[in-house]
Amino acid sequence: MLPNSFDPADAEARLYAAWENSGVFRPSGEGEPFTVVIPPPNVTGSLHMGHALNNTLQDALARFWRMRGRSVLWQPGMDHAGIATQMVVERQLADRQQKRTDFTREEFVAKVWEWKAESGGMIIGQLKRLGASCDWSRERFTMDEGLSAAVRKVFVQLYNEGLIYRDKRLVNWDPKFETAISDLEVENIEVAGHFWHFKYPLENGETYRFPIAYDEDGNPTEWETRDYISIATTRPETMLGDGAVAVHPSDKRYAPIVGKRCHIPVGKENGGKGRLIPIITDDYPDPDFGSGAVKITGAHDFNDYKVARKHSLPMFILMDEKARMLSDVDYIPEGYWALDRFAARKKVVEEIDAKGLMIRVEDKKIMQPFGDRSGVVIEPMLTDQWYVDAENLAKRAIEAVEKGETRFVPENWTKTYFQWMRNIEPWCVSRQLWWGHQIPAW
Repeated sequence: MLPNSFDPADAEARLYAAWENSGVFRPSGEGEPFTVVIPPPNVTGSLHMGHALNNTLQDALARFWRMRGRSVLWQPGMDHAGIATQMVVERQLADRQQKRTDFTREEFVAKVWEWKAESGGMIIGQLKRLGASCDWSRERFTMDEGLSAAVRKVFVQLYNEGLIYRDKRLVNWDPKFETAISDLEVENIEVAGHFWHFKYPLENGETYRFPIAYDEDGNPTEWETRDYISIATTRPETMLGDGAVAVHPSDKRYAPIVGKRCHIPVGKENGGKGRLIPIITDDYPDPDFGSGAVKITGAHDFNDYKVARKHSLPMFILMDEKARMLSDVDYIPEGYWALDRFAARKKVVEEIDAKGLMIRVEDKKIMQPFGDRSGVVIEPMLTDQWYVDAENLAKRAIEAVEKGETRFVPENWTKTYFQWMRNIEPWCVSRQLWWGHQIPAW
């Protein structure tokens, strides 16, 4: 006798179990193979609506080609989610007043595997509840021994081909997790901040005439004599690592002092006047923004890094892995050693103000980068990391679209693809985590 109402939970569970037990999800038949490797969801979480759409599309393709006689494999798996998983386990340790560093790496990783054994089945259950026709007999995890061996093999192969290399470059550094993270793991959020305007005194008290009023044709009508160059910054603590001050080549206001030097307004050098740095020209500064002059801190700002490399400027690393000011380095005054970056910021502002070199403080909305998982402010840091030569690898991918071997639907996404691929940067593949694949460089 049929029930009065349809109960999907009961009916779908019975249907799915029958499908799975019959083996119809496994590759079969003599047809040409058709494979889909599932974009592996993170072991830490549960599926959301994006996963539901993504997996429905894959399932439709798999079932369509299966019915047309192809030998179909939809390969399921889960990603070990290095940062997210380590964070979950560290939170559990914190509940017991413990921390990761109370253990050896091997002991901590063993605890992560324990957590994975307890919590890793949720996503698989959700995929089955969606009706996903994956071949569950082939389920993989990105930390399985077989995949770990594949990671080592590919890494060594790409290294031998010159496509993987070690380099000191600027990365997004997460001070909470003490690791480099990718651009995709950074959230830029508008926050209330400040724009500090400071004086960088010229060497030997040198002066120049600076225009302060103009006629209708843009010609200067009034000048004032200055013995400094004005700088505006949202991160005063980074001036301890300045390598230069840059102005645009077309900015006539600063032409008399290009090539000369000025003092960083903080430091013990030169009788307390601060370290001397050159005034250079570069296309990066915008003459109409702020004072038109920008400090160049190559080791702690992505734009500055490019300018510093272009002009072979020194790059002074200011902070440790926890974003505390370094100790025992001659370019950081002793009073700043081991200070948190924001405490150092406060001290820099106070010191400059006490010297009479503060021009003004402007309240300003600024875009600030945060770690999407840690929630702390990301610090651009110059560190040694491993990189993949993405530009080289992108050439064949670009060619495939140019020749029509691969096409986008709708077509307008082709332009976006080319814009991304033709401007691709080296891909940082290293993370300073305990949970994850070890780079085979030992």
